[in-house]
Amino acid sequence: MAETTERQLSGAFDATGVRVLVVDDDPSINRLLQVRLRARGFQVETAFNGEEALRALGTDPPDLVLCDVSMPGASGLDVLAWVRREALDLAVIMTTAYGSEQVAVDALRRGADDYLRKPFDPSEFHVVIDRTLSRLLLGRQNAELRHQLDLQRQQLEAELDRASTVQAALLPQSVPIVPGYDIAAVCLPARQVGGDFYDWQQRPGPSLLVSIGDVMGKGMPAAILMATVRTAFRAATDRVSALETVLAVERALADDLANANNFVTAVHVRLDPARHTLDYVDAGHGYGFICRSGGAIEHLAERGLPLGIGTDLTGPWHRRQTRVTMHPGDALVMHSDGLVDAPMANGLDIPALTTSLLDAGPAASTVSALAERVGGGLNLPDDLTIVIVRRLPIPHPAAAVPVD
Repeated sequence: MAETTERQLSGAFDATGVRVLVVDDDPSINRLLQVRLRARGFQVETAFNGEEALRALGTDPPDLVLCDVSMPGASGLDVLAWVRREALDLAVIMTTAYGSEQVAVDALRRGADDYLRKPFDPSEFHVVIDRTLSRLLLGRQNAELRHQLDLQRQQLEAELDRASTVQAALLPQSVPIVPGYDIAAVCLPARQVGGDFYDWQQRPGPSLLVSIGDVMGKGMPAAILMATVRTAFRAATDRVSALETVLAVERALADDLANANNFVTAVHVRLDPARHTLDYVDAGHGYGFICRSGGAIEHLAERGLPLGIGTDLTGPWHRRQTRVTMHPGDALVMHSDGLVDAPMANGLDIPALTTSLLDAGPAASTVSALAERVGGGLNLPDDLTIVIVRRLPIPHPAAAVPVD
């Protein structure tokens, strides 16, 4: 009858493969605990004092320890302290004599998972065992999930690092040498990778092709499209005009942008350094201006729809090419919305600031100063790209030195 009662009172916890160490200096209690636990299917080991328990724990730790609080030599609290100090992955249930609840509470404060009072009530015994082991199992499952998440995070970070390196390699690695012109650019993603890009190519003629683009969104999806758009511009640079290049890019990207439900703003420029003329097409970008040598600011006009929004080239928003002349000291400035959306850009007159910076130094120092001014070392809310193409001023002839 006693055996039947034990089975009826036993919990639903699956004891298969679970190892328990019973630590009690009273042989009868030690034996009782062994019988009850083995009846549940647990694998049971025993120790009759704290020293034996510590040796067993140091050799092959179990899943659960049932440990008497009061034992000669190393007490149950000493065993508990050693287990927690070694950070063993196991649960500890302290057993204590009736009326010693304060000792049990102290054990809980020191890291015990639960406690049982002697003499053991069968129902309470199984409830505490099941509850403790369920928490232990849940903790192990959570630890494994955290470990898997850490591995996935590390893998993702490694992939993002590789993607960042690849994307940086897609940007121009050197500045083109164009006699009479000073050229510089910077591209800073808001995350490890971004959707902004710039590119330039020197073509026979000679001419310099410059493109700047901003894919809607940030992060990896924008970065993938950024690479596609850059490739499309590169493939279309054999066209004879900036307009034909943009139209060819638009046709090439139509299906991809439609499938991705995305769009791209861009400006494409063809500079003729011999005639000092600049032909450009603005596809919904809107962030470009010319700093004239006298201080005037001319914003790029003829802004059309972004690439990926409609393909009707006969309506009021059809693509147009505009030509401007670059006089000595003039500078073309193109940038992404990251330059105006940055927190520190609030209230700044970007064209006026750019003009003053150009008056003080070359294009490279200007783009660096602009990026530092609006970024301020903080995390950028959006990708930031700046491109400057400046015609150098004509140097003044040296003053004649009178000869005696």
